[in-house]
Amino acid sequence: LKFADVDGTQRVIEENRDIIVGVKVRLSSNLTHDGRHEGEGLRRALELADRVQRPLMVHRSFSTLSHAECFGRLRAGDIYTHCYHGFASTILDPATRRVDPAVREAYERGVVFDIGSGQGSFNWTVAELAMADGLLPFTISSDLHAGTVYGPTYDLPTVMTRLLHLGVPLADIVAMATIRPAQVIGWDDRIGTLGVGRPADVTVLAIEDWEGELEDCQSQRRRIRQRIVARAVWREGVHYACT
Repeated sequence: LKFADVDGTQRVIEENRDIIVGVKVRLSSNLTHDGRHEGEGLRRALELADRVQRPLMVHRSFSTLSHAECFGRLRAGDIYTHCYHGFASTILDPATRRVDPAVREAYERGVVFDIGSGQGSFNWTVAELAMADGLLPFTISSDLHAGTVYGPTYDLPTVMTRLLHLGVPLADIVAMATIRPAQVIGWDDRIGTLGVGRPADVTVLAIEDWEGELEDCQSQRRRIRQRIVARAVWREGVHYACT
């Protein structure tokens, strides 16, 4: 808890509001003395987010906090990332294989559910059951880093491909990866869509036929017949090669 310094973090945010878009807390028992400090960590993160008027992003996988203790405290506009992971704190009730009531109440209240695919946080079965029960993500993020770039995440179009396989319409998938994240962080006046005076950030995508198996983060596989691939990319008008 000595690192969860609300006053100090607030100072950093106030000095860097041009680049800091929110507050994040990771709720996991192995980081909080077997869960003893999770509740206090969440309380401090919420206090900080309130002070700086920014959304709180919650990463919760192996948590000792119940769904009610976590989701009951989140506000509309806060973000629950890694929403389709299959670990102990899954959004599903294992007995019913349906979305937990406290999770659904938060979803209906306006809490933002984000993919956050990452190294271990996308599970085909959880995604299929949650979506069948009416809980769709609002945003798609890759959580791309050195441990995921060679699999299982690979790149953002591959994460988008998983949603395409699950039946999400293409227009919604594009919005989930562009304008919606911009709205969530309060930057939709500058990024997330094309317009006069905005940065020329352009990605040309194609849907190509492709027969193969695509894994999730637990080595479960699904047969994919179409995938989304990047054909060309410009960042602020500068062309970059696709690799």
